[in-house]
Amino acid sequence: MPKINQLPHREVERTDTLCLRTRVKYDPMASRASTPVMVSAYVVHRKPLQGSVHTLYMIMDGGDVARTQISYPSEGDCETALRARTNARRAACAAISKAKRSGKKGWQAKPMTVKEAA
Repeated sequence: MPKINQLPHREVERTDTLCLRTRVKYDPMASRASTPVMVSAYVVHRKPLQGSVHTLYMIMDGGDVARTQISYPSEGDCETALRARTNARRAACAAISKAKRSGKKGWQAKPMTVKEAA
């Protein structure tokens, strides 16, 4: 009976992977990247958190921050954040214009007279 290799992957040497028991020492004093990253068509700024292994990712809408999160954002996260910011901005503009229109109405702007109070 011929000997069959039960584990064919043992013969292949791979240089692009890490062993399961690989240890990496974390140096909290080492500088980490803080440059902006492009996630598809969206700009994401990253900011290392002091004294932590985490990085704060800020999804940008022009010069403003649309959302912040700890995990690396996906394209869907960026799209959702910008859509929510656009909807919030649109709702705020609608509320402001409604307040301006109601402030121009004469019957609301007039002070109450003594005759109307009685």
